Amino acid sequence: MVGFRVEATAAVAGQKVADILAAVRAITSVLGLLLVAVVAVAIGCGSDSADPTPSPESTREVSLRYDRPLLTSLPTGYRLDVMLDGLSRPTSLAAMPDGRLLVTEQETGRVRVVQDGRLLDEPWYELPVHFATGEFAVQELGLVSVAVDPLFAENGFVYIYFTERDEENGSRTVFGRLRDAGGRGTALKRLLTIDLAAERRHIAGGIAFDGEDAILLGVGDHERPDLPPRIDSLAGKVLRIDRDGIALPDNPFAGRSDADPRVYAYGLRNPFGVAVDQITGRAFITENRNVVGDAVYELEVGADYGWPASQIAANEPLVVYDVPMGMAGLIVYGGDALPPFTGDLFYCTFNSGGGLHWSEPEEVVGFDLVLRDRLIAPGCSSGVAEGADGFLYLLDYRDGKLMRISR
Repeated sequence: MVGFRVEATAAVAGQKVADILAAVRAITSVLGLLLVAVVAVAIGCGSDSADPTPSPESTREVSLRYDRPLLTSLPTGYRLDVMLDGLSRPTSLAAMPDGRLLVTEQETGRVRVVQDGRLLDEPWYELPVHFATGEFAVQELGLVSVAVDPLFAENGFVYIYFTERDEENGSRTVFGRLRDAGGRGTALKRLLTIDLAAERRHIAGGIAFDGEDAILLGVGDHERPDLPPRIDSLAGKVLRIDRDGIALPDNPFAGRSDADPRVYAYGLRNPFGVAVDQITGRAFITENRNVVGDAVYELEVGADYGWPASQIAANEPLVVYDVPMGMAGLIVYGGDALPPFTGDLFYCTFNSGGGLHWSEPEEVVGFDLVLRDRLIAPGCSSGVAEGADGFLYLLDYRDGKLMRISR
């Protein structure tokens, strides 16, 4: 198990980063001797930063490579299939209750439709996104994420997170809402905008519903490390808003003159993944740090996750790495079509060629790597979602593929 580590909650709290790394390296070294039946997968390292969406051009220039074995295979009787290819830099996907899948393409600004296993020619919606090219190609701009409203059958709402051209600043980040009408997206409404300097990375974009009426939105620091500690700024935060982008009255900083009432948690660098267990109400985020500290955290109300003061927050990460993994996409599987997965976390990692990780979020005693991080499928580099059929769908950003885990 070269180049990564996983920590249990109790062991992280209160320890210095150096002590944590030394202890886990020793443990992973011992575990590596025990895992004699693993399936090895040679996958090349992506970017040497934690940014989940470097361009293919920059990826080809990286000479560093390392191999990492699969810790487990899929459960018996389960299979991983490539459903289709031909997508252009797909960044996220979301399922509609009628079986359609929406897939976002970063550079084209198209929200594509997969129906009955086929990629439709006509996009569901197309945005005039701002996507940097040339010397600014290593960016995380464009169309980043999509989410379907849990009351979609009643309101037809779909939410997107993207960047668009702004005459004054070059580009701005937008969280918007569309409505499905006649099988196409209509009536774009910009719910909130973040106006920062042009050509910024770290915009993040994780979207999840907390219950039926509250939206959690992960917003990156936009390469402004001075802003995450400030609760009067939207950058480097998880926001909690309603369907119109308005702060919920029970948010932790509501009513304070020194705060933006939409802020729900702060001190974050690049939270690409946000997910909620609709049964237990627990929420989770993925956070991409700089060199050390890419992690999965339970989302705590009003919490400070410490960026940029610390690489690893003191908020007891469920999973944390000592190399940049580029964590992107996160869900809690709530279906019953794949029974071993119910109630567990799934997330993608962009670096190292991509991979789908399976993690059990319940309390684990000691350094139980098997329960905290099982890398069960290659290629999941940008997005994962649960389909209306209860199967898992994954995106390979580099190869433009949609894959499915079924049985």
